[in-house]
Amino acid sequence: MGTHRGRLVHLELLAMLVFLQISQSFLSAEDGLQRAAFNVMLLLVVFSAIRTFSRSRVRRFLALGAGVLGYALNSVSELGGSVWYLATADVCFIVVFMLLLIALGESVFSSTRNHLNRIFGAVCIYIVLGLLFALLYSLLEIFQPGSFSLAVLPEDSAGHQETLSRLIYFSNVTLTTLGYGDIQPVSRPARNIATLEAMLGQLYLAIVVARLVGVHIATDTSDSQNDRS
Repeated sequence: MGTHRGRLVHLELLAMLVFLQISQSFLSAEDGLQRAAFNVMLLLVVFSAIRTFSRSRVRRFLALGAGVLGYALNSVSELGGSVWYLATADVCFIVVFMLLLIALGESVFSSTRNHLNRIFGAVCIYIVLGLLFALLYSLLEIFQPGSFSLAVLPEDSAGHQETLSRLIYFSNVTLTTLGYGDIQPVSRPARNIATLEAMLGQLYLAIVVARLVGVHIATDTSDSQNDRS
């Protein structure tokens, strides 16, 4: 029962992450209701992520607090206010995704025999990396406008969400090293972070594939020895 439940937890998170990735591209930043829908989806990802923190109550409460605060700040920014609300909201979701990466990493690189759960977790890590770097790029664009070859947008909730949507696309393109070139890092920090993301994307795939293959071979060898005995 515990194994089956673990699979469902990772599959639920994977479904939420994929849904967020796809749906955000169809949401208009100019429409208040659609911006609210995007913020709700982020919060739902947080709630789904919390279920992976079963090993640590501290992480669970930290993620919940950061996620709810980020959602609240994004909502308050709809009424106007300082750009610091948006920047702090980005930091909150960065904290959530970093905690999520730690929890997923423990699952993927553990010695458990739950291979399906490990595969779901590995895919989740890849998607979360893209979202995490997109938020880092968003912060950089807030504090150093013009870091990316993007159109200048108002420093309000609508402009922030449109920028974040474009940076999610840029982050995924960079992580997979597709390199379309329609959005480019301009400032030195932006170039360095983008380079780091591309390197992590390639190293992650190599390390995870090697790990999964190694665990699979070790499990098959162990099972064969048990059958002989």
